[in-house]
Amino acid sequence: MSTWKEKVRRVVTVEPVIFLYMTSTFILTPAYQQMIITKVCLQLLKNATICSNPEHHKGDEEVQATASYILLLFNVTLSLVSIPPAIMLGSWSDRAGRRWVMALPSVLSLLSGGLLLAVDLLENISVYWTLMAAALTGLTGGHVSIFLSSFSYLADLTMGSSSSRTLRMAVAESMIFVGGSVGFLLGGFLEQEFGLKAAFGAYIGCHVLVVLYIVLWLRDPTMGRNTCIAPYEENTVEQGSHSDKSWLFVLKYAKLSFKAVFKRRSEQERLKLLFLILCTFINNLVAVVWQGFGLLVLFPVLMRCMKDMTLAKLSALFRIASYVILALSNNTWMVFLVAVVGAPSGISQAVIRSLSSAIVGHDEQGAMFSFSASVEATCILIAATIFNGLYPLTLPTFPGMPFIIMAVFTLIVLILLQWISEMPATHPRLVLSD
Repeated sequence: MSTWKEKVRRVVTVEPVIFLYMTSTFILTPAYQQMIITKVCLQLLKNATICSNPEHHKGDEEVQATASYILLLFNVTLSLVSIPPAIMLGSWSDRAGRRWVMALPSVLSLLSGGLLLAVDLLENISVYWTLMAAALTGLTGGHVSIFLSSFSYLADLTMGSSSSRTLRMAVAESMIFVGGSVGFLLGGFLEQEFGLKAAFGAYIGCHVLVVLYIVLWLRDPTMGRNTCIAPYEENTVEQGSHSDKSWLFVLKYAKLSFKAVFKRRSEQERLKLLFLILCTFINNLVAVVWQGFGLLVLFPVLMRCMKDMTLAKLSALFRIASYVILALSNNTWMVFLVAVVGAPSGISQAVIRSLSSAIVGHDEQGAMFSFSASVEATCILIAATIFNGLYPLTLPTFPGMPFIIMAVFTLIVLILLQWISEMPATHPRLVLSD
């Protein structure tokens, strides 16, 4: 292979995977929501004319209630099903390679997209088949597996270069928000101009591109791979039945993910890692979509004059300020100001991922990111519970209260980052045995 192609392969790696996956996700979300509402309406009211504009019909309340219930089941199924395989797949990728774990979610997403398209095309098929589509997407970890495999890949690729690692993870992190924005706009255009079938087709097309890109372009880094598994564990597995082997295989790799996070380490490294994962959890709990610009444009410039941790703390301050402004906004220009002030707010998460990967060994990257990404997956359910429940209660008195709560959560992140910065420097290779 030509030298220039190898150089490009080291520069352009997992970024298109994250971009395409997030684009597909944000194309799909409004599409399946609209389809569920329409299918429920047709099954309850049995009138296509009424279902094209059901707001003023007396049966609309029943339609909305049933659709909301199914949408809740869809999100719960997707979130809960994705966590167990993701916990296992992270540590498995430390031994088998990152690409296979990266490709699995898109392979099953193709089946999921096909099923959703069939539900939309066939009038007599039950709307509850959408839950099977959610389960199919979650069976290989969904976006959790994409994140853990992608960031583990970058950790392998940038082993020994902390500044390069932080910058690469910032660019990859920005693809979450850039892909989400493109998917949201593209999905809306496709639905409006061509209907839901076009949106589901675009979703399937994105995942075809992901699989082709991983197979034809991406290569596993030579560093960070350890294909050896402890002999006593293999012997233990071989002694059982086939069913026992399967369960031991799953439990073994799930245990490795927890061990990578909770094992004893030198100095205060374990406490530092736990704090960083807690910061990840809180950041995702209050995540917003305007952070991609700051990661992609501002961060590379600011890295030239500031240290990573300083940038992370400044990022948290900007995020707090943006939430406070949003809570107090009473006109349009203040809302636009929020996007400007909050632009650097995504920097902290990129730094957190980089610092986390520096603490664990090269053969624990997938396991650590697996645990961290699984924690992120729970944020969807927890955030919906907290903020969807809080907003109706505070609406009559202070509608901006949920954003004040978000600012308080971010203040906790800032305190934790300051605490972490005062801990001894990280020595990722010095690990104590249990």
